[in-house]
Amino acid sequence: MFITDIIDKKRKAYSLTKEEIEFAVNGFIAGDVLPEQMSALLMAIVINGMNKKETFYLTKTMQNSGKTYTFSFDAVDKHSSGGVGDSTTLVLLPILSSLGIKVAKMSGKALGYTGGTIDKVSCFEGFNTDLTQKEFEQVISKVNGSIISQTEDIALADKKIYALRDKCACVESIPLIASSIMSKKLASGSNTILLDVKCGEGAFMKTKKDAIKLAKTMVEIGKLDGKDIVAFVTNMDSPLSFGVGCAQEVYSVINALKGESGDLLTLSKLLSAQLYSMANRVSINEAMFEVEKSLRSGLALKQLKNVVKAQGGDTAVIDDPDLLLRAKNKYEMTYDGSVGYIAKINALTIAKVQKLLQVKASEKDKKLCGLILKVKVGDIIKQGDVLATLYTFDKVDDGVKQLFMSAFTFSSRKPKNEKLLIKIIK
Repeated sequence: MFITDIIDKKRKAYSLTKEEIEFAVNGFIAGDVLPEQMSALLMAIVINGMNKKETFYLTKTMQNSGKTYTFSFDAVDKHSSGGVGDSTTLVLLPILSSLGIKVAKMSGKALGYTGGTIDKVSCFEGFNTDLTQKEFEQVISKVNGSIISQTEDIALADKKIYALRDKCACVESIPLIASSIMSKKLASGSNTILLDVKCGEGAFMKTKKDAIKLAKTMVEIGKLDGKDIVAFVTNMDSPLSFGVGCAQEVYSVINALKGESGDLLTLSKLLSAQLYSMANRVSINEAMFEVEKSLRSGLALKQLKNVVKAQGGDTAVIDDPDLLLRAKNKYEMTYDGSVGYIAKINALTIAKVQKLLQVKASEKDKKLCGLILKVKVGDIIKQGDVLATLYTFDKVDDGVKQLFMSAFTFSSRKPKNEKLLIKIIK
C-alpha cells in the first residue's frame, strides 16, 4: 500500500477503505507519511467529502491512536461545540449528579472566543482537574460527577492532524470536524452521550444547515459505535448567559442554580432532562419534573459544592458569589437612545470585548475579567438603563466602548422570539 495511491484515490472522489484510512493516519503518527502528504489527503477530503463509513473509520482510527477510558459503572457525557457564555456543564453536572446520574466530563480549555470549562472551574481555588483515571473514577463513585482536563493520551492522532488542518486551511470540513470531536467522545468512557451543536454568530457553525449536518454526522458515528446518542442544535446568536468571562460565567451558574431565569438555565434544564431520560429510560416530562425538583429544593446547588470539594476546590464563591466580581475596575455601560427594544446582542462581538478586557491583566487575574449583561433580547430599554457591567484591570477606552455598543441592535418594535432549541437529532 502506498500513501500516494490513497491520496490519488480520494482526489478522484472514490471512497477509502478502513485499511487505507488506518494506513494513512497511523503512518502519519509514526512519521512514515510526510506532513505534505497528509495535507494533500486532508485537502482531498475537504473537497470531495467522506461517506458515513469513511467518517466512522477515520473516527475510530483516531480514537484507537490513544487511550480509551472504561468505567465500572454507567456514565453519561455532554459535549458542546462551544459558544459565548456557554456554561451549561457547570449547571447540568450538579443537577444530574444530585439525581444519582453519574457524569464523567472530560473538558478542554478556551479555544478562540469560546470559553473552556477547565478555565472556568479554576475560579474555585484549588480545583484539581489533572486526575488520573483511577482518581477520576473514585470522585465519580463518591459524588456522582467529575470534571477533568482532556488528557494527553486521548486520541493522539487528532492533536497532530488538527494542527496540520489549521496550517493547510482544512478546518472547515464536516467529516474532519465530526471525527475530531467524536474520536475524543468515544474515548471518554461514557455510553450515553448528548451533543449540543451551537449555531449562529457566536458559534463555529454559522448556519442551521451546517450545524444540523454536523450533528447528524456525529450521531451516525455514535450509533455505529453502539452509543446511546442524541444531538441538540441550539441558537448561539446571543450570549447564552448574562456573564461572559470565567468569573462572570461561574457567577451566572450559581445564580442559575438558585433559579435565575434566562437562556442558561432554560437550556441546562433541557439538556439535563434529555440525559436523565436517556439514562433512566423515562419520559422527558418525568425527567423534567426531577430536574426542576433538584433545582427548587436547592439540592443541585448543594451538589455543586460537593463536586468542587471532592476535587480539592474552595467553595467560598458558591456561598458568596460577589467574591468572583473582584476585578480592580468596574464600568457600567449605559444606553443613551430613545425608548425601544433590544433586537439583537451579537455574541461574537461581546466575546471580542471580553478578550480586550483581559489584555492588561496578569495570567492569574485574566479569569476575573469579563462582563455581566443586565439586559437580554426582547427587553424594553430607555435612556440611562445599564446594559452591562465590565470588569477589568485596565481602563476601558473609547474603542472598547464603541465595540461593546456595536454588539447591540435596537428597534422600535418588539423582536420575534428566536428559538433556543432549533432541532433534536436522534
